[in-house]
Amino acid sequence: MTAVAPPPDFGARIWRTAARGAALVGAAVVLGIVLVQIVNGTGVPSSGAKGTGTTGTTGAVAGTTTTTRLAGRNPADVKVAVYNATGVSQAATTEANKLRGLGYAIVQTTNAATLQTGTTVACRAGFSVEADTLAKEVVVGATVSVYPNPVPANANNADCIVTLGK
Repeated sequence: MTAVAPPPDFGARIWRTAARGAALVGAAVVLGIVLVQIVNGTGVPSSGAKGTGTTGTTGAVAGTTTTTRLAGRNPADVKVAVYNATGVSQAATTEANKLRGLGYAIVQTTNAATLQTGTTVACRAGFSVEADTLAKEVVVGATVSVYPNPVPANANNADCIVTLGK
């Protein structure tokens, strides 16, 4: 007599395979969100933040951008002139639109007289907190410099001057 094996139990195997697949997809989604935040620079802020800041959030879904602002003036009260010293067309306009979206009052966008390496932020006396905020958190990688004397053409009304460099 020939022994007949019982039919295989495919139901349990299918459920285990589906569960593994769902776990892998879930892990991939979480990893993707973390990588997007790292690439876009919107990851968790470091614990070494200075000042007593306020936090403003824009957006209501995943991919939300949070900007931490050091204690100081409201961005709407800071008049900014943006100069393009990169040699890249429309760089000042692009940065000005970004700053405008964050609430800053843009008074001028134009090309700088000469090209420069590195982005600088220069603010009038009494605007040091705003200079630090612009340099460290708004225009990433910028350095704070001395407000120019004489003031560049068309920037007489500006509290801060952002000069974009290459």
